[in-house]
Amino acid sequence: MRTIALAAIFGVGLLAGGVAAADPYNDPAGRFTVNTPAGWRIQPRNATGQSVVLAFNATNDCYFFGVPNPATANSSPEAVHNTQTPLTPEAWATAGTPVRDFFDGAAPTVVSQSVDTSGFWPVQRAELRGPSKTAYAAILTRPGLEIRAFCSGASSASAYDSIFASLGHPNDAAWQQAAQEAGAARAAREAAAPPAAAQGQATTEEAQPEERRQRRNRDPSRRD
Repeated sequence: MRTIALAAIFGVGLLAGGVAAADPYNDPAGRFTVNTPAGWRIQPRNATGQSVVLAFNATNDCYFFGVPNPATANSSPEAVHNTQTPLTPEAWATAGTPVRDFFDGAAPTVVSQSVDTSGFWPVQRAELRGPSKTAYAAILTRPGLEIRAFCSGASSASAYDSIFASLGHPNDAAWQQAAQEAGAARAAREAAAPPAAAQGQATTEEAQPEERRQRRNRDPSRRD
């Protein structure tokens, strides 16, 4: 039943090899990595232009997506690391609507959301409600890519904390190093630059002799 339902959800077929035992999963296209609980099963999907995977057990379903994002293709790792603005409800609706198994093709409603900054890369979190199901979601941004996860079946978001925390990209170590080096270089430049107040004071002091000369020129009593 699960295989038949999935074919209807995305309109795509199962990859050759069928269902595989889960644990650490590395997307063959290199778009994301994730660790699923022991005993869960995974089903990679054939999806044009993106990566789609279902992981599940008897009571839980999680969909994972690796989606190219042209809007961040030119973003530096440091910029991505520093982006902590919460997603809009419209952005959550756009991301969640394709998961028809959870939301029946309708735009989900955002019940609550937050930004988890406990790790190096910010993780957008949300509780989303559809016509018949509640799902817990996470979205991570990387240069040129979004990693999305939607899970349903448990009664609270905490059931999926370890899964969401394990989401990542194969290039994360290199991107993190680049972001840290860029941040350190920027901090060094800022430390070496004179404080703005001191610059303003120096400019004022330099201007004072010229201002006094101009006042003397305007005051007839001070002319020779």
